[in-house]
Amino acid sequence: MATRHTAVVPETSPLAAANALPGDRLRVSAWVLYDLANTVYAAVLTFVFVPFAKQQLGGLTAQGAVNFASMVAAGLLVPLLGALADHTARTRGYLTVATVGCVLAMFGWGLDLGGTWLLLCFFVANLTYNVGLLFYNSLLPSVVSPDRIGRVSGLGVGLGYFGTILVLAVLLPLPVADPTRFVIAGLMFLVGALPCLLLVRDLRPSRSGSARSSMRAATSSLAEALRRLPRHRALLWFLLGNFCLVDVLNTAVLFFADFTVDVFQRDLDQGALQVLGVAITSREGLLSLMGLCLNGLALAFGIGLGIWTDRAPLRVMRTSGLALLGALIGGAVFGGHSAAGYLLTLVALGAFGLAGIWTAGRKILLLLAPPEHVGQYFGLYGITTKLSVVGAFVYGVVADAWGSKAAMLVQGVPLLLGLACLAMVRLPAAGTPPTR
Repeated sequence: MATRHTAVVPETSPLAAANALPGDRLRVSAWVLYDLANTVYAAVLTFVFVPFAKQQLGGLTAQGAVNFASMVAAGLLVPLLGALADHTARTRGYLTVATVGCVLAMFGWGLDLGGTWLLLCFFVANLTYNVGLLFYNSLLPSVVSPDRIGRVSGLGVGLGYFGTILVLAVLLPLPVADPTRFVIAGLMFLVGALPCLLLVRDLRPSRSGSARSSMRAATSSLAEALRRLPRHRALLWFLLGNFCLVDVLNTAVLFFADFTVDVFQRDLDQGALQVLGVAITSREGLLSLMGLCLNGLALAFGIGLGIWTDRAPLRVMRTSGLALLGALIGGAVFGGHSAAGYLLTLVALGAFGLAGIWTAGRKILLLLAPPEHVGQYFGLYGITTKLSVVGAFVYGVVADAWGSKAAMLVQGVPLLLGLACLAMVRLPAAGTPPTR
């Protein structure tokens, strides 16, 4: 394992000065709350939208295809938008536009205008949500000093899963066909996001020039970063490994509810499902229990992994990848046979992998990226997180053809490739500034 490295921000820089100001806790709290807010969207997608759309569209293939298209579009946009945010320092304004766009598209899910409209709104919501994550991540160095990034990132990841608990408690009991669920979900997202949109701003100075010149400069800067990338071996291997791991992670999050119901449907129909001695008699009861366990554990892991991430982020990410592999295998082996085994493997190990990969990924990126180009490199990081949708498309096709267990096991291939890439990553030695 390579020596831990903390990115150095000069004491005279705007970020260092800001981190010395009173009110840090307020900005940190506002930033963390946005993580909770955007987790509401992810939870609604998993537990509410996917089952609703499957019922409306008659399968998972169309959802997988639109998810793939929206994430590809986001992946193509975020590097350019990240470089533009570096140049203009208007990150908060961009985040506000993306957030409002996502909320309005979520409202559109509840309008009964046919399958095409539903898929169009899904495309817009998913695109704006994922573009917004780029700007949100880029604000992290403006709210906390570099030596605390791992802890705050872990706190955001951990507390973010409380958003899923809210969704399970507020929205899941409502009827599947009730359109008000999506209005409530959009409002929950917006209310949780407002503190960040109002209180957190990009502390980097803007660069001179018009919007047009800024876009040209951003395009030129991005092209230069892409040309340099093959020479930065550690960053290249990390981005490839992150692509593979997040591909599996995105798939698992999107189809968790559908997979859980599918493998235990027979026991539910027979009234024979027992989980930790508790009889489960309905789909909603099963999803509530499994969802609360998954997100409660992810919350605890996210908070608990923060300090370890500051000390050894690469080890956290590799361990999380192995945990996710165990979750895939456990889900296929115990799904429909042992609810306790399912909880201990797919749910518990999946929660560890979910929290660890997101927490450590942001920290590793910040260690490898020059501070003055953090938005640009988060844009490249965004490629790996947004284009990581091959697995979701494959899952939908395989599940419709051969069943959900086969679709789950297929995800082991990109996961192993990702772990192999991470084995090639070496972080800079302590005290060494990121390569410029």
